[in-house]
Amino acid sequence: MEIAIGIAGLIIAWLTFRKTFYSKPQEEMENLLALFLATQTLSKELTLIMIEYATRRQALDIELYSGITYRSYIHALQQSQKTNLSDELFRKIKNSQLTRSNITTMQKSLELQFEDLQKMKNMFALTDRQA
Repeated sequence: MEIAIGIAGLIIAWLTFRKTFYSKPQEEMENLLALFLATQTLSKELTLIMIEYATRRQALDIELYSGITYRSYIHALQQSQKTNLSDELFRKIKNSQLTRSNITTMQKSLELQFEDLQKMKNMFALTDRQA
């Protein structure tokens, strides 16, 4: 009887280990893909807001930050969209077999990017209201 309980415990431990470390991280992948799409959308929205804002004020060649004009910042956003937030990259990520640690690393990077984009969007929303 004790041997049967021990074997059952070992089987449960082994199944738990397999599920924890070798199962597909489905939920994590879905969260990563959702964050990717949200970041992609936010980046495109910010680009449009900045183009409209700078064009309306004839400020494309005025500095947004020291040494960075609205035009160069918008261009950098567009380049980032083509390389880091493209539909092709989304498909590659979706079809790849990423580990949990890879997903976590990518998710942290996207979260930081999303936060920065959101701050910029909020800044333009506040500036536009004041103008």
